[in-house]
Amino acid sequence: MIDWEVTTAGLRVSDRSAAVEITAPDWGEFYAGGSVPRPVDTTVSGQVSRLEFGTPRATVTSLNDAGNYGSLTDDRMELPSDRYLLSIAAPIETAVRFDGPATLTRPDQSLEVALGTRQTVTLGFRSQLRQPEATITVPSDADGLAHAVSHLHAGFETTGPEKSIPALRGHPPRIEYGETSIPEDVRSSTANTGIEIVVPDDLEAVLVTAPLAYYLQATVRVEPGATPTLRTSDLDRELRDPEAATESLLRRVFYLDCCCRRTGPVLAGLPDPTDLGLDPLALERASPAERLRAYLEIPASTLDAGLPDWHLSTSLSMEPGRALALPYLLDRLSLIRRPRTGPLDGKELLKRSLTDFYRRPESRPSVSVDVVRPESTCGRSHAWMADSTPIDVFSPSTQAFENALSGLDTNGRLPFIVVGNDPEMVEECTEVARIYEDHATRLPIDVTVHRGLTREELSQVFQRRSAFVHYIGHCDVDGLRCVDGNLATGSIPESNAQTFFLNACGSFYEGRALIERGSVAGGVTFSKVLNEQAATVGTTFARLLLSGFSIDRAMQLARRQIMMGKNYAVVGDGTHVLGGRRDRHPGTIVADRTDGGRFAITYDVLPNWTAGSWYYPEGMGTDRPHLLGTTTASTLDLESFLRMLESIDAPVVYDGRFFWPEELATQLRSRG
Repeated sequence: MIDWEVTTAGLRVSDRSAAVEITAPDWGEFYAGGSVPRPVDTTVSGQVSRLEFGTPRATVTSLNDAGNYGSLTDDRMELPSDRYLLSIAAPIETAVRFDGPATLTRPDQSLEVALGTRQTVTLGFRSQLRQPEATITVPSDADGLAHAVSHLHAGFETTGPEKSIPALRGHPPRIEYGETSIPEDVRSSTANTGIEIVVPDDLEAVLVTAPLAYYLQATVRVEPGATPTLRTSDLDRELRDPEAATESLLRRVFYLDCCCRRTGPVLAGLPDPTDLGLDPLALERASPAERLRAYLEIPASTLDAGLPDWHLSTSLSMEPGRALALPYLLDRLSLIRRPRTGPLDGKELLKRSLTDFYRRPESRPSVSVDVVRPESTCGRSHAWMADSTPIDVFSPSTQAFENALSGLDTNGRLPFIVVGNDPEMVEECTEVARIYEDHATRLPIDVTVHRGLTREELSQVFQRRSAFVHYIGHCDVDGLRCVDGNLATGSIPESNAQTFFLNACGSFYEGRALIERGSVAGGVTFSKVLNEQAATVGTTFARLLLSGFSIDRAMQLARRQIMMGKNYAVVGDGTHVLGGRRDRHPGTIVADRTDGGRFAITYDVLPNWTAGSWYYPEGMGTDRPHLLGTTTASTLDLESFLRMLESIDAPVVYDGRFFWPEELATQLRSRG
C-alpha cells in the first residue's frame, strides 16, 4: 500500500491517493527496515543530520518516558539528549525515531529537524486509506449480528485510553451473511475486556447498542426477553432507552479517554481529569472494566455539560440488508438510531410552481423528488439509510462506503474535471474552473475543462478515473443534458469519478445512479433551482471542497448562501474528503457583534471520521491543539477582527450568513 523511492533531495513516499516529500540534504543510503513504537505500514531507515518536512504540525514524545513534549507551538524547540518519536501530520501519517540533542524549527510553514551530527533515523509511514482486512460471516438474525459486533473491534491496537486516537483503531472487518465463520486473525485480535452488553433477541437492540459495544470492545450476547444491560464483574447497568443510553455512555467514555490518554499532545477544550478525580496514570494501568467503572462514578452534573456534542449519527432501517453498513458506520464512530420522520414545514421547500429564472426552459419535463423531514437526531452531522429521501442529511449506502475502498490510484495527483454543458452558464463554468486552477498552485490537483459534450463524451468523463467531476448544465427526466440529447447515468457501465457535483435541476436520481455505478459521494438537487443561486452554491462548494471539508460539510455550508438551500443534498458517503485525506481539519469561524461593538468569535472544527484527533485553531492567536469537535472562542475589537480575516482562509458565518473572509472584511470596512 505504501511505496517509497530515493530522490535527489531525499525521500518520496506515496500511496494510491497521496504523496509526501522529505528533504534530507546529506542523506546516506536509505533502506527498508527499522522500527518505530507505533503502528505503521512500512519503515525506512537512513543516515542523516537534518530532515525537512512540508508541514509544521508535529508532536514530540520522549521514548525514555522523560515526558510528553507535546505539539510544536513555538518556532523553535531545543531537545536535550534523549530518544524521541516525532509524529507529523501529513497526507501519509509519518513518524520519526531519532536521538537528541536536536533542534526543531518551523520556517515558512515547514518543519526542520537538525540533529547536529549524522545519525541513523527510522521513519515510519502509515496510509490514511482505511479498509477492512478481513470478512466475518454470520447468520442475518440478531444473534448472528451480535456475534459479529463482538469481533468488529479486532482492529484496535490497544484497550487503553489511547484507542480514542483514530490511528489506533483499525477498520472493522466486513460482514457477510451465511454460516458462521470468524477468521483466526480476527478471533485472536478480539480483546477480552471483561465487558459485555446483553440484549434481547431483537435486531434493533443489537444495532442501536453496537457503537457502544464497539468502542468498549465489549462482547454482545443475546438473551431472549432481556432488558439491554451493560455488565462487568461488578457492574450491572440497565439501558432501558438504548438509543439515549448509548449516546450518553459512549460520549462520556470516549471523551474521558481523550482526557486521560498519555500519547499525543495535551489537548485544549477538554476537562482536566484531575478536576474530575481521575488519575490518568492509574487509569492507563487499569483494566478496561475498572476504567469504565471509574468513568461512570463521575456525577453527570459534574461532567456532561463540559463534553462536546457527538459528531455523527445515522438513522438506519432495522433490517439485515442495511446492517451490512455497520463496519463503515462504526469506523466513523457514528451513533445508530431508528429512522423517524416528521411533517414538512411549508417554508422548508419553496413551492414547485416557480417557473421564471429557472435553469431550463419550462418546455422540458422536470424532475422532482418526494422528500421527508427527519425528526431531530443526536449528532452534529446526520446520515439517513432508509427507503425514503430526506432533507438536511446525507444519504449513504453500503455500496458507497465500499466504493471508497478502492482509493484513487493517481500517484498522489487528483484529477478534477469541469463540464460546462450549457452556453448560458459560461460564467459559472469559468469561475468554477478558476477556483480549481488557483488551488492547483498549492494542491496536487490537475484541472481539465470540457464544454458542450455529447452523450458519449460525457459518459467517458464519468468512466475516466478522477477525484471530482463538476457538471454544470441541465437535467431532465431523461438524464443530464448534452448537445445531442440526454445521458442517463444509469446507462454508464461504471463510474470512476470518485466524487461529483451535478449542479443541475433535479439531479438526485442521476447522482444516486453514479453511486450505484461506482462513485463514492456527490452533491445533487431535488428539483428546480434558480440559475443565479445554483452558480453561488456551485462556486462556494468548489472552494470548500478544496479547503479540505467533507462532501456533506461543504454542502451544509454552501447551501446557506441561498434561499432554496434545502433543495441541495448529498448522496453517498458524506464524510468523504477529496483524496481520502485525514490530515486536514478545516474550521469554520462563527462571529456575532456584541452590544459593546466588539465581535464574539468561535472557531469550530467538525470531525468526519477522525474523531479523537486534534486541530490547530487558525487565526485565533493560539497554536495549542484542540480536540476535534471542541471550539475555541475569543472576543475581538474591529481592527483585530479585520486582521484575523486577512490572515485566514476559513469560511465565516456572520450574523447567520455565510461569507468568505475577504468578503466580510470588505463589508465591515465599508460600514466603518
